[in-house]
Amino acid sequence: MKKTFIILSFLFLTHFSFSQTFGGGVFAGLSASQLDGDKSSGYHKAGLSFGIYTNAKLNDYIDAQMELKYVQKGSKWEEDNNTTFYQSKLNYIEIPVFLKYHFLGKFSANVGLAAGYLQKSSENKNYVGDEPADPPFDEFEFSGLAGVEYEIIDNLLFNIRFNYSILPVRDHPGDQTYFLNRGQYNNVLTFAVYYQIANFGK
Repeated sequence: MKKTFIILSFLFLTHFSFSQTFGGGVFAGLSASQLDGDKSSGYHKAGLSFGIYTNAKLNDYIDAQMELKYVQKGSKWEEDNNTTFYQSKLNYIEIPVFLKYHFLGKFSANVGLAAGYLQKSSENKNYVGDEPADPPFDEFEFSGLAGVEYEIIDNLLFNIRFNYSILPVRDHPGDQTYFLNRGQYNNVLTFAVYYQIANFGK
């Protein structure tokens, strides 16, 4: 299933990136994440985010964009004078699909959805080292996204994006249930630079 997900995603993006009516490029940046539903808060887990994308101009104000993305998520926290430590590492292969609305010349707003495949996961509890997550995280994630993009110069853009799981990525450890929260959710900020290699045109 994993290989099929990767191969089909790559072929789909490659096909449209080089068609006559689409543009495309590459991007790279950093992620800052947390797991909502654990006992800590704050974007303390840093990671990488990079991939390729293709886009299409729908009209003068709106573009459609799809990406094939590798992104590191998870959480990290310490308490009690560093005697308690926790870190989860969640590596996803993700396909965001969204609309870009251009405004104020060089700005655009992003709104859409993303489907993710959990390529690798681990937990480090109290400095014992990375071990398999217990309970395990779900293999697939479905999330919503919103962001803002700024065109620095022609074909070079800076993007800030918020991504949040629509469904829990796993149950609470120990089958705990909290008010209006029946599991743990990925909560992620990404900061990335986009380079447009191919432009629109026939």
